[in-house]
Amino acid sequence: MIFAAVLIAAVFVVILQSRIYRKYMFDGLEYSVEVSTPEVFEDEEIYVYEEIRNNKLLPLPYLKVDTQLPDGLAFHIYEKNEKTGVRRETYPRVIHSIFVLRGKQMIRRRWRVKCDVRGTYTLGEVTVLADDVFGSSARAKVFEPTAGSRNTVVVLPKAISLEKRFTSSRYTSGDYLVNASLLTDPLLKAGARSYVPGDPTNRINWIQTAVRGELMVNVEEYTNRRQFNLIMNMQARDIEKIIPGPPSARAPVELCMTVVASILDSMANEVVPVRFICNTSPEPFGSEHSAAYTDDDEIGSKIFVSPAYRGRSDMIEALRMLAQLDLMISTPLEKMMDHILEHPHAYTGGGSVIFVSSYLSERMINFTYAMRRIGITVIYYITSSNINASIIPEDIEVHYKTYVED
Repeated sequence: MIFAAVLIAAVFVVILQSRIYRKYMFDGLEYSVEVSTPEVFEDEEIYVYEEIRNNKLLPLPYLKVDTQLPDGLAFHIYEKNEKTGVRRETYPRVIHSIFVLRGKQMIRRRWRVKCDVRGTYTLGEVTVLADDVFGSSARAKVFEPTAGSRNTVVVLPKAISLEKRFTSSRYTSGDYLVNASLLTDPLLKAGARSYVPGDPTNRINWIQTAVRGELMVNVEEYTNRRQFNLIMNMQARDIEKIIPGPPSARAPVELCMTVVASILDSMANEVVPVRFICNTSPEPFGSEHSAAYTDDDEIGSKIFVSPAYRGRSDMIEALRMLAQLDLMISTPLEKMMDHILEHPHAYTGGGSVIFVSSYLSERMINFTYAMRRIGITVIYYITSSNINASIIPEDIEVHYKTYVED
């Protein structure tokens, strides 16, 4: 009889605690996540701080937390082989943790996270699996970070050596000598000549005057300082199956982003204004980044056009812009090129164009010749091996990817 009473009591306790846990196990449970810094460059590491707090008296004897990072970030974990004692580095995106959380207890954890790919990442929800003392009431719930968590990190694209990763390039920025201009550049001297009435006195070359015994003036080159424009093709292939939509391959397009960042970095010490143009949607950035000229400009409204960036102080803003761009094609490349040819000076301001793309097509070659006829030079950076080399004319400058390791 006593045994039966004990058994009944035990069953009652199991059922009671099971119901209590089912009803209250997630009450008072809070999750928060923060990053050590809000902005880093590619390949750098940050610390991520997780905090799980049990604000109720009821303990949680079994708690499993699955922490998953967005694609582009990875945990930096050291694992030790118990047999050999050798430690090795691993980079998982998901970590499974199991622990006991007593009542009114908080657990705070720190992870090293490697930032592999440029982008804007928000660390969000985790999946929590809890159970009672006897393992009979397992339940899972997704927890969002508490309000006010500093859980967003911007990974800026990192500049690379274009001379090492691509074939050698000719000048991509600076001054261009021209045959006629309203202004001359006093820093570019072509020689000296005899003074004639009307020459400004600030051009007198006193050294040559002393040598020749007559007034001599400097001859200055006519120059025209021009802006540059970076056009990036969001497509990974000449023909994409889904437009609008993501590119069919991510790696070559991400390398295009890296090339753009590298060109911006190389121009940062120049005073030449640089604009970025891409066949991706400008909507996340506002109407001021759109190429639309009227409300019914269907193609122009789908083309991203940045403001002109000038000098070192503007380049960090340019890199932040690249970090926020999603890999989404808004309009086919052919339509963007046609729109640029219809409004060439509105897009380029008469400046040269550096075209960054995953591939080179015959249509892009024709675009180059059409732009050249209106006085705009176009050169190419190609980031994949599929460059269609057989159709590259000798009079078009193309920088294609090499396979030299960094």
